[in-house]
Order: sequence, then C-alpha cells, then structure tokens
Amino acid sequence: MDVQVVAKALHEAETEVLVLTVFEDELKQLDYLSVLDEQLGGRLARIIESGEIQGKYREFTILHVDGIGAKRLLIMGLGRRKDFSLDRIRSIAANSARYARRINVREMAIHDFSHLSVDPKDCAAALVEGVILGMYRFDKYKSKKKNAEKLLQKIKIVAGSEDAVPALEKSAHTGKTLADTTNFVRDLVNEPGNYMTPIIFAEQATEVANKHGMEIKVLGPDELKAEGMGLHLAVAQGSAEPPRLVIMKYEGNPGGKTIGIVGKGITFDTGGYDLKPSQAMLRMYGDMAGAAATLGALKAIAMEKLPVNVVALMPLAENMVSSNAYRPSDILTSMAGKTVEMMNTDAEGRLVMADSLTYIQKYYNPDVLIDIATLTGAVIIALGRTVSGVLTNDDDLYNRLYNAGEYTGERVWRLPLYEEFRSQLVSDVADIESVGGRSAGTITAAIFLKEFVDADRPWAHIDIAGTSMMEEEIARYVKNPYLPKEGGTGTGTRLLYHFAESFANS
Repeated sequence: MDVQVVAKALHEAETEVLVLTVFEDELKQLDYLSVLDEQLGGRLARIIESGEIQGKYREFTILHVDGIGAKRLLIMGLGRRKDFSLDRIRSIAANSARYARRINVREMAIHDFSHLSVDPKDCAAALVEGVILGMYRFDKYKSKKKNAEKLLQKIKIVAGSEDAVPALEKSAHTGKTLADTTNFVRDLVNEPGNYMTPIIFAEQATEVANKHGMEIKVLGPDELKAEGMGLHLAVAQGSAEPPRLVIMKYEGNPGGKTIGIVGKGITFDTGGYDLKPSQAMLRMYGDMAGAAATLGALKAIAMEKLPVNVVALMPLAENMVSSNAYRPSDILTSMAGKTVEMMNTDAEGRLVMADSLTYIQKYYNPDVLIDIATLTGAVIIALGRTVSGVLTNDDDLYNRLYNAGEYTGERVWRLPLYEEFRSQLVSDVADIESVGGRSAGTITAAIFLKEFVDADRPWAHIDIAGTSMMEEEIARYVKNPYLPKEGGTGTGTRLLYHFAESFANS
C-alpha cells in the first residue's frame, strides 16, 4: 500500500475516489466543503437538502462528478458529533477502502479531519490503519486468489495546509508500520497447526530479530530441562513437536528501564486428556495469539525505533494427547520450585506462562512485567468479544493499558485480583492447584500466574481469549470494519506498542 500526503484544496485533489465525511446533526455546518461544493454548482447542498445524505454512522453515498480532481465522491456518515472518536476515523477509512475494492478502484483520497481539530499525529495513523487493516485477507492457501492489480493500491491524505504535511507524513508512517505488523500477526495466528509449529514460530521470530537488529535466543527441550522448566516441558511432552522458548531483546534506551513481556504460544491445543469438544478444537491453532502479538509489537517497536528497552519471552508448545502426555492429577514442579497439581490438562497456557514469568525475572529483572494470553473462556462470558480482560497489581500499569486500548480501539477492562480468590487454588497434595473451578475462572487464572511474579514487581495480565479471533457469526454483531470476518484479529499488537510508547514519553 502506497501512502501519500498532499497539500491541496479538496476540489484539486486528483484521485479516483475522494472520501468526505458528514455528521448527521451538523448537515448544514459544512464549511470545509463549501469551496468544493461551489465547484460542483451546489450539488452537495441539494443532495443533503433532499435527505438523500443523512450522515448516519457508516451510511454512504457515491457520486460521479466532473469539473474537479476526483472522479467520484464517497460521502460517509459519522453519526452524531458527540460520538465522534479516533476509532470512528479508523472505521470510516476501513469502510471506504472496502467499498473502493468492491468497485475495483486502485486509489482513493481522504481529507485530514483538520476542520475537527484532530491532532495530525493521531489522524493519519488512524486513517492508514483503518485502510490497511480493513483490506486484510488471508488467502494464502486458496488456489484462486483475487486479482491483486484490481485491489486498492494507494491512499492519499489531503492536508489542509503545507504546515500539516510533515506531522501527517510521520503519523502515516507509524500507522502503516502498526497496520502491517498487525496483519503480520494475523497471518501468524491464521496459519494452521501443521504450518505453525513451535519450531516454525521460532524461525519466524529469528527472521524478525535478524532483520531489525534485535538479540534473540531460542531454547529447546534440553535447555528447558536444564532450567528446571517442568511446567513448560509437561505441556509439550504429549506432542511429537518439540517445545521452544523464544527470548528477544530490544534496546532503545541503554541504561533505562526495561519492559518485560511474556506471550503465550500454544501452537495447537487439543485440551490434552481433558479433550475439547470437536467444535471447540477447530480454531485452536490460534492459541498462540499472545506470542504472535508479542512478536508483532516488538517488531513495530524496533521499526519505529522507540526509545524504550523491551525483553520478550514467547513460550511455545503443542498440547496434544498421546501415551506420553501429562495427565489430570499429575503433580509437576515449576522452575520456581513450586509444585502444581494438575486439575485440568486444558488449562495448559498458565503452565508455560508460569515458567517463563520465572525465567524473565531471574535473568532480566524487568522494571514492569506484562503477560498476554488466550487464557480463559471465562473472559468471554465476562467481557464478550470486543474487550480484553486485565488483572494487575499496579494502578499505573492499568491506566497505561486502558489509555492505549482507548487510543487503538483494542479496549481493555480491569477485573479484581482480590487475595481471597487464592483459596480456590488450595491443594491438599501440592503447593497450588492449576485450576480454581468454574467460579471466577479468569480471575483465578490470573491469581495462579501471580504466584510466579515477585510481590513487589509491577505486573499486569491481559486475557485476549475473547478478542484474538473473529468468527462470522460473531462479526455480525461486532460489526467492526477493520477487523476480519473470520480468523486472527491481531489484537494486542497495537495495544502493546502504545503501552511501550507511553514509557518512552514519560
């Protein structure tokens, strides 16, 4: 996707489609379109007066025009002014791009929202993100692909002045980086289990690290055993695919504070001996979405050269059934030395995460620690498919994650982490049970992870089980045009990037 910023009057912008926006409660306050409408002989005003254009959110009207630089106008409704947000810019851009693709248009332009006092550094990034994310398709394994030459190939952002161009160009560059890395994450998540094993994921991470100048270390079964990572190894032992632990380090602020991130990487999850029902197993190649988002965020951070330090761990394994697989009621020993009674082999994510949390603290001692995982189905019951759960011991971390979520549209909401939930994990035969029962499942999963985090270390757990994958029946009510109808969403990538950026700016 070619992205350009041009400083021109709207009627002078040469393009196949020029996207304009209107509010439903401000249809007669369109000063920014007045010069353009003069060139059209008042055509816009007449159509608005007739009621054909009402400005309702995502309503669109297409006009073929002559006498200006654009061949067509696409007028998109923004809804009511009080509901306007940065995310609506993303959504309108995505809708516009999808419409352009449908009519085989290869180029479109859109105004910079300067008449709405949108900060240029926010505006262009949101526009570009919306277009590129909205155009995403995963058709790698289709023998007949869409004709790429007929797809949208260029977007122009029409700046209100020359002075705005540098900020818009910088913002557009960041937006393209974040959209491209999010789509990279979507590709990783959408790969089926036979094409995305722990070894293949580690190879992808190595390629990213080498290309962008990051340190990387990959541990195999022998190294995991030497470190005493009994939980990680237990999850992997039922599979013919050997486990891996990917460790990547980005240094953008030598001597400064370090952010630690751990992302769950179960490349396929059968549930083990606590076998999932067949329908629930269909999308379980996406159980590595936390690791994928971690890798994508780190890639974006390196590409944008953020002045922060980040160390990221991605524990990788398959959770399979075989004569070697771990069993319910097994007692396992973690890297931290704590023994864990296995209450359900389908609660494997917290096991690989626990050992990685111990490892990252022992060897890297991060100042703040984040983990991200498709951890519990319970979070879907609590928060649905549009909001990820956050549990944390630190208010500042939550505020940073919340603000990053509101900014990116990857929204999060906090659940309690009260100490009394720990009683649900009391074991009669080990230090802790792996599962605390059906009640408060997301909370007790986080309480389990908290057992492996130093008491005085700022830490937050992000559960993306409800937001990492989209299915067609879910898409019908979510109706987010920059999310795919099916498959990986890339959730967590832009969230973690902007979380890291908040440290760079503090």
